[in-house]
Amino acid sequence: MCLAKSDDGATLIAVDMDDVLSQTTQCVADWHNINYGTNMDLSTFYYAMWYKCPGWGSVSDTLHKVKTFYAQDQLKDALPVEGAHAGLRSLTRLGYRPVIVTARIFRDEYSSTRNWLNSHFGSVFSTVIFSKQPEDCAIVDDETKCTYISSTKSKAEICSALNAVALIDDSLETALACNENAEFQVLLFGQYEWNKRRDQGGPWSFDEKAIEMDGQQWWKEEDVDISTLKRVSRARDWDEVLALASSFQ
Repeated sequence: MCLAKSDDGATLIAVDMDDVLSQTTQCVADWHNINYGTNMDLSTFYYAMWYKCPGWGSVSDTLHKVKTFYAQDQLKDALPVEGAHAGLRSLTRLGYRPVIVTARIFRDEYSSTRNWLNSHFGSVFSTVIFSKQPEDCAIVDDETKCTYISSTKSKAEICSALNAVALIDDSLETALACNENAEFQVLLFGQYEWNKRRDQGGPWSFDEKAIEMDGQQWWKEEDVDISTLKRVSRARDWDEVLALASSFQ
């Protein structure tokens, strides 16, 4: 699948979807609270893998919950991230063309992703690319004419192929990979707990680790200092995205 660069003079900027455009983790927390009587909020999502966070139970419990959540298409109820609409309009006025690059699973989430984007962002995006898929293919949405691409490439490879000036993403792992293997800038989005530290150490659950650590708040000792990274800057919200994007010009 060919990932074409912009041919109209616009500068491409890649935008992740979950927790950059869509309040995905908040939606997950709300669903879990309703169904399991918990009191989760974003402050307890210490890691990107949910079984490493309080309240999710064992790894197998978490996987069952995740399958149920996605089978029910709960993300259709997710709200847009605050400031995303205005931020995208401002990026366009600055001369950027935003392109979504997401790690969602194309086979399972194409339809729900398309429906959510059409509902909340209309025709803002002309291209949505799903990274690290098992095969390359593309579908053009009849309603918005947006092209949805399944790509075997990583986010770093996709953004490089597009000659994107930057990637806006909430994943520290993605930011570190791009910093090491690519030339574009990464705006690490949000003040999220899960993007303060790496998701490492194997498939342990929070409950298991808590017993092992005897009450110590070990996750606070795993924060990564991104100030030394050449190509990564934290953007706490969409206002900071715009401030940083303005400096690229």
